[in-house]
Amino acid sequence: MDARASRQSWRLAFGPRGRQVFFFLLTWLGVASLVAFLLGEGYREARHTAEATTLHASQLVAERTRMALQQLQADLELLATSVPGDAFRQGGRFREDLHGELRRYVERHPGIRSLEAVDAGGGEIASTGGGLRSTAIFGQNPQAFQAPLLAGRLLLIDLPADRQSGRRALGVGLAVRDGFGVVQGGLVAVLDSAYLERLLDLGNGPALAGLGIYRTGTGRAVAYRSTSGDPVVLPSDDGSVRHQLPEPGTRGGLARAGESAGHIYALQPVGEHALYVAASLPTEDAFAEWRKTAALVGFSSLLLFLSLSLLLMRLLRAGRQDELTAARLVESEARYRTLAENSHDVIWTIDIRSRTYTYVSPSVTAMLGFAPQDLVGKPFDATLTRESARRMAGEIDLRLRRIAAGDQTANVFVSEVEQVCSDGSVIAAESVSSYLLDAEGVARTILGITRNVSERKAAEAALRETNRQLHARIDETGRLQAALQELAVRDGLTGLYNRRYLDETLEREVSRARREGNPLALVMIDIDYFKRVNDTYGHQVGDEALRMLASVLLANIRTEDVACRYGGEEFLMLLPNMPLEAALERAELWRSAVQDLAITLGSTRITFTVSLGVAAYPEHGKTPDDLTRCADQALYRAKNDGRNQVSVYGACQPVDLMVKRGA
Repeated sequence: MDARASRQSWRLAFGPRGRQVFFFLLTWLGVASLVAFLLGEGYREARHTAEATTLHASQLVAERTRMALQQLQADLELLATSVPGDAFRQGGRFREDLHGELRRYVERHPGIRSLEAVDAGGGEIASTGGGLRSTAIFGQNPQAFQAPLLAGRLLLIDLPADRQSGRRALGVGLAVRDGFGVVQGGLVAVLDSAYLERLLDLGNGPALAGLGIYRTGTGRAVAYRSTSGDPVVLPSDDGSVRHQLPEPGTRGGLARAGESAGHIYALQPVGEHALYVAASLPTEDAFAEWRKTAALVGFSSLLLFLSLSLLLMRLLRAGRQDELTAARLVESEARYRTLAENSHDVIWTIDIRSRTYTYVSPSVTAMLGFAPQDLVGKPFDATLTRESARRMAGEIDLRLRRIAAGDQTANVFVSEVEQVCSDGSVIAAESVSSYLLDAEGVARTILGITRNVSERKAAEAALRETNRQLHARIDETGRLQAALQELAVRDGLTGLYNRRYLDETLEREVSRARREGNPLALVMIDIDYFKRVNDTYGHQVGDEALRMLASVLLANIRTEDVACRYGGEEFLMLLPNMPLEAALERAELWRSAVQDLAITLGSTRITFTVSLGVAAYPEHGKTPDDLTRCADQALYRAKNDGRNQVSVYGACQPVDLMVKRGA
């Protein structure tokens, strides 16, 4: 009994059923491992996407803020050049003129709440009102005002919230120097929080829980938006709440707060300024899709496990039946026929000499619609298409020659054929043919099993079509990405390059000019009285004027020239390898061409003119900022001298190279 039980246990463990159980367990372990791996990858991808989204939002707002401060600095520098130096040393009418100039500047810049001029010690000289109390802020500590200005940096001033409106504000100061570079005083602008909060508008961007601009070190909120109504805060290691803001100029990055905090945070410095942008994204939103996917995958895995379990039970049951059937086949041929006749696949035999069917199992009726007796005695190609019959005949001849040559591997052959049903339809079938040899080693009979694989072939065709569509979508995505990249550096109205592209290109061209010793020219162009055109004839006419000016510029440039819309009605032409004299001639050509343009509005013929400022490398500046500033100052001179003219940058004396109308 012990030996019999041992043999039975051995058969259970290492027999067909034992191998099936082992294969099932191995398959399920592989599927579970794959699902766990894919879910882990999906979780990491979701976190990476959330981190990238949060970081991108903080980078976008930081870049907006940096550009806004850069523009404000440029505007204040331009205003400083128009402020008489005596206003900081004498009183009287100079300070009255200064007060009027400040008020006009504030009226032109709605984002500035107030503007104040202060002396070198931080004391008030002139103010538009409603802004700083500089004496109260700097009177006790003038060094806090003087140190950043002497260093040539923007001075950022923390201001208390307005008591009536509760709105926050930020003071931005810039030094005013005399002709010898000595600081005479400063201009301090108060930026309204509504202006700063517009920088936080992401449009249809990600649904962040909080986004704000903060002072480095103190963590004071300059402007913020959040779903809770409070500024973005980051949890520290000890559990307290504080801002984690690095020093100015350092690289921003992600500060993971962990799942318990419920948010993903990102910090980004605002250039070299003492400001940082902080953004947070709820982890619930970040992983919402992943959780849905995980639930679906878990449910699918459970169904797969149950299906495999059911399949295993059926396989075990079928295995036991096969063992019984095999035993019966050994006992008699009748039992063998019973097994063949109950098979879903068609079992058949062919006499090689006559190549006719000698046996066809009853399952042929379900597959082809023929009765077995309809095929017995018929040629083997009775149910094959012409092409399949030709291939099968050639394959039989080839196998017989190989078997006759002693090739033992030629006994079994798997082929795919097309079979014609009784109703005339055609199905795809897979046949496994075995060549049975007699005692002398001569092939006498072919034993075959045929299975209907039409559904599998259809699935494979569908998979190929899906593959083709996927590749087509990938190609289309590549084309769209290339188009989006081009749109990112183009102005939508004029088709010219935008300021972002100009900043990158100007830096590169200045470096090339410095390296190769070639000249470089900048021409800044502004439409005269453009606001009057917009107010009188409407923005459509103004837009048409911008497009016409862009067409004139594009029609008269070289391949290496770069035409950009600098902002509003201002355009900037980058002319590599062009000396100052040639740039002036080109600028006069543009001025003259624009003067001849006209926009027809009904019976009205609308004309407009442009003013142009020219600066060149290395005569006027050796850095991108210096060249841009010189071209802007030259344009400012052309405006002040009567407009519709070309002006070249000059340091302190009248400019000799001046091209005007009629000149």
